[in-house]
Amino acid sequence: MAKLKILIADEIDKAGLKQLPGNKFNAEIKFGISNSEIISKYSSFDILVIRSIRKIDKEFIRDTNFKVIATCSKGTDHIDTEYAKKKKILILNAEDSNNISAAEHTLGLIIAAEKKILFSDNLVRKGKFNFYDFERSELKGKKIGIIGFGKVGSYVGKLSEAFGMKIYANDTDKNVRYIHKKTEFKSLNFILRSCDIVTVHIPLSKKNYKFISKEKLNLLNENSLFVNTSRGDVVDELHLINLLRNKKIKFAALDVFNNEPFVNKDLTGLDNVILTNHIAGKTMQSRRKISENIFGHIKNLKLSMQK
Repeated sequence: MAKLKILIADEIDKAGLKQLPGNKFNAEIKFGISNSEIISKYSSFDILVIRSIRKIDKEFIRDTNFKVIATCSKGTDHIDTEYAKKKKILILNAEDSNNISAAEHTLGLIIAAEKKILFSDNLVRKGKFNFYDFERSELKGKKIGIIGFGKVGSYVGKLSEAFGMKIYANDTDKNVRYIHKKTEFKSLNFILRSCDIVTVHIPLSKKNYKFISKEKLNLLNENSLFVNTSRGDVVDELHLINLLRNKKIKFAALDVFNNEPFVNKDLTGLDNVILTNHIAGKTMQSRRKISENIFGHIKNLKLSMQK
């Protein structure tokens, strides 16, 4: 049987490659190659390995012959999955590899926001060491509402519990609610109205586009901290900016944005936000786990794919 040909188009940790038997797979590494070059030179390959930084649209899928597109990310919103399904292309993603990293980053943002760590750092750098007239807060006793209680959200809950916070969760998946029987699940309206901290952990899909809408954002209380480390487009970012500008909510901590990598300048000009560049799930450890996860899936592909 001929070997399955794999094109690795984006920079990844190579640890997972060690799993592939050399007699069945032939991997070619072309980090950073353009989509147009893939189409012109590698469209006959069987498997494409990418990251979420690469957009795979209908035209790309139409002009190539990949049997599998494997993305080294949890989300698949950068791929036209509906058209891929029509073309009978298998989409692989790394479902369980960056949960800890994303959850830890979420807690890091919460701590930084509540303790005003970046503001304090700036004071020290400007020689204003003796200025203490700004509000800091303990996490213990705060109510945190977690929208989306899957792998990331539930671990955020576990970490939050260790800080002594009161955990409320919201998730539409009955299996999630069954798995986490001891967790107190509440309506979305309750969480938005009542919690000191609201953090979002839902995937981006057609139904979740702008899920945290203008109407939902308006339910947040003026002392709330809003956190998003999922996907920028699950939130009405323009209205969030308006609420922050007018002090209708206290603070926001965001790792994801509507038009990445171009962040709205109205957002970057605010002093009641902390912004990070979509790194919540990206650590050395998660990169390695994602690679091992993805190539583990590839290794276990049915041999019927063999030519």
